[in-house]
Amino acid sequence: MPASERRKRLLAALALVVCSFFFVFLVCEAAFRIKGALGPVPLSPELERDGERGWRTRPNFHFSGVKRDAAGAEHPVEIVTDANGFRAFGDPGSAKCRVLFIGDSFTFAKDVSQPEPFHAVAGRMLDLEVFAYGADGYGTLQEYLVLDAWMDRIRPHVVVWQFCRNDFIGNQPELTRASAKNQCHVAQPFLFADGSIRRINPGEGRWSQGVRPLPSALLRSLAYRLDNRNGFPTPESTVENIIEREGPQFPPFQRAVETTERLFEIIRVRCGETPLLVFDVEAREPYSEAFRDICVRRGLVRVEGVAEAVQRAAASGSVVFAEDGGHWNAEGHRICGELLVEALQPLCQARRSAPSPEGRR
Repeated sequence: MPASERRKRLLAALALVVCSFFFVFLVCEAAFRIKGALGPVPLSPELERDGERGWRTRPNFHFSGVKRDAAGAEHPVEIVTDANGFRAFGDPGSAKCRVLFIGDSFTFAKDVSQPEPFHAVAGRMLDLEVFAYGADGYGTLQEYLVLDAWMDRIRPHVVVWQFCRNDFIGNQPELTRASAKNQCHVAQPFLFADGSIRRINPGEGRWSQGVRPLPSALLRSLAYRLDNRNGFPTPESTVENIIEREGPQFPPFQRAVETTERLFEIIRVRCGETPLLVFDVEAREPYSEAFRDICVRRGLVRVEGVAEAVQRAAASGSVVFAEDGGHWNAEGHRICGELLVEALQPLCQARRSAPSPEGRR
């Protein structure tokens, strides 16, 4: 066969390979674009994606069904949120003591019905005007964004901040990325050392960042898989176990503590003269000690003993946890609510006894 004929055949074969490659690429690109057009994968029934906070509690959410506690006992549960995702939203113009509760899944309280979360318990006992917003997986910055959006509209007399050990994880991108429990694989806001707030997906690494300017949905998906080619964290390899093993000297945890402390200073400033109460729902180290130290350094009023009281009740034989063994059932919420009453009562009484703005003129 003449050399020219061989070259023609080689070029034809090469062209066929190139065309086949581009055809497959275009088919895959179209498939990924169609998948994207159908919408992102839902996070969970009670959550939806949010451009500012990453996700939020679904507005006008309603659940009515049966759930189990840690002992396997079934109980009916009804959950209702308002048009803004609040589990409870009182009257901002009420003359009662208005209390804004902010937190994560413990405040959302998906294992108990409307009258049973700790904020409802405290509200009944003290006749409060209750506002309660919680979202599964929220970190301190996301909770602050809720506060910032609603502080001037609600004008609370007291703000109650529910803290959990996974807030440290959710406040630091590198810890979030290494967590099997706190990684939602969506863009969410983080506070950086220079004071800026940037929205990033903790699952994105250098490959994802490199192809981000390209308009290809397929390449972005492949890059994301390359960034996570060593596999997503498992419950055994999750960073929470590393932190508990390494202790407070673990450098990424130290950075998370620093970030969390800066966030609470921002929160304290945003609250202004409004009293801010904070409490921790888990007594696990090194998280609890780090949170106590932040409260001391930043002058935060911490309601002590909530997690310990729930644990003591469990040790004495009471069923205080939901089926997952971590969140509370109605009894756990009751214990928490009654302890919060002890801290809230003097603050609300002081508000009632204070002269009105008109009386001070």
